[in-house]
Amino acid sequence: MPKPLNLWERLIFVAVAMAITVLPERAKSHDRLQPYVSTAAHVLSAYLEVALAAGLFVWGMISWVSRFSHGAGWTYLASQPTLGYGDFFAMGALGYISYLFRPTTWLIMYCFAEGVVRALEAAFWDRPVGLGVVSLGWRVAIWVRTAARRRRLATLIGPPRPDEIVLPARTRSGLLEIYSVEEKPWSDYQVVKLDDEFYQLATRQVVPHGPHHAWRYQLHRMETSEVLRGGIVHLTMAPASAADRERARTPSGAGPEDLTPSDPTRPGTPAHDR
Repeated sequence: MPKPLNLWERLIFVAVAMAITVLPERAKSHDRLQPYVSTAAHVLSAYLEVALAAGLFVWGMISWVSRFSHGAGWTYLASQPTLGYGDFFAMGALGYISYLFRPTTWLIMYCFAEGVVRALEAAFWDRPVGLGVVSLGWRVAIWVRTAARRRRLATLIGPPRPDEIVLPARTRSGLLEIYSVEEKPWSDYQVVKLDDEFYQLATRQVVPHGPHHAWRYQLHRMETSEVLRGGIVHLTMAPASAADRERARTPSGAGPEDLTPSDPTRPGTPAHDR
């Protein structure tokens, strides 16, 4: 039976649960944040957003209309030869309407509608939806980080060059190694066919290779009894001399091609990647 939380621990839990309600839904799937994801906290956060947006809307409207009445509205009234009830009504109506066309008013109205949607999503569908402004900033931060990572990798990898295949007999690890300047869109269990042999992806990482860096893909040879699943990438060795074959280190300029298992000696069942 879990030990009951004391008052201080409960306060910390509530504070953290309320703080993470503003984060994007995807960020809350992290293992460290999962214990603090609470439906009640998200509903309360949504109610607070609605109440804050409504309060800001009323306060901003009163302040704007007051300033409008002492500024442009007063100028309008002073320019009229005679004043009637319609003139004062027109000035007030124009102040309220002009307030609705301000960008800050649109933001407040968006927050009000977002709070209502977040409350409904949490209460009826149990979805921990975060704040749109925070989600937008989160996406921008991820985009900037990804762009910086790509620029750093491009600097490390250097100019374009053909893929290089190193056979297991010539590697320290005893695995098939492929060096490439591109990050291949392979699954974690990608199967590769090379010279009637089937290999499965074991590791992938950027390592120093010659004067530059390169993506190194290490693949282990599959046993004859193993079942081939998913798409298969077909690689061919480029024509090389007998001496190059003996060194077992031959560049391959051929691009990958998706194939289905065609070897009758190997069992093959098309399915999704493992």
